Amino acid sequence: MKNGSVLVSLLKLFGLCIIGWLLWIFIFSAVLPMDEEEIPDIFVRLSVLLGVLTGLVISIGISYSQVARKRNKLEASASNILIVEERETTLLEKANRVVEKYLDHEKEVFMNKNNHITPVSDASQFQRLIEAYPELRSNKNIFELLNQIKDCENTVANFKIGYNSDVEDYNSLINTLPLSLLKRLLKFSEAEYYKKKEVTLELTDDMLGI
Repeated sequence: MKNGSVLVSLLKLFGLCIIGWLLWIFIFSAVLPMDEEEIPDIFVRLSVLLGVLTGLVISIGISYSQVARKRNKLEASASNILIVEERETTLLEKANRVVEKYLDHEKEVFMNKNNHITPVSDASQFQRLIEAYPELRSNKNIFELLNQIKDCENTVANFKIGYNSDVEDYNSLINTLPLSLLKRLLKFSEAEYYKKKEVTLELTDDMLGI
């Protein structure tokens, strides 16, 4: 955690303690008899103690609320990424089926050293194949499939950037005073940056529509 963040956190905590102290001064002033000209020292010291405790409680409450919202946002973002990745996997599977069906007579072009057809793994590879063969270039549905794959890739990339930015914010929050002292008690642990999960889908020709 940066020194600047620590200083800002301490200043916020100090400000909340001052507010808490003034609040208790006001409370004691209101409940003391009117003939008392000054607040007794015992109440002054008590107001300082209670003010510090009040500031800590308010600070913890605010921080906890922020962390809870950020954690819920991370869970929603991870779910959204997974949904788009599953769609991307489905589209790439469909692209590979297209290659198999339209270019069956030229499979040797796609053979690797193990005599397996090199699968289409992203939009740029699929686009190179389309541009290389008239049968594919002339098919509007193929280009629509390409555009859908590109949209998925761009969406996933943007979602990952946003997710990782939220992870950084979340980890910073739980490592900022006062939550940094209580994160074990509150069961807060650092979130990991997003890693792509492998998704395997079995698709039939009827599901693919080809």
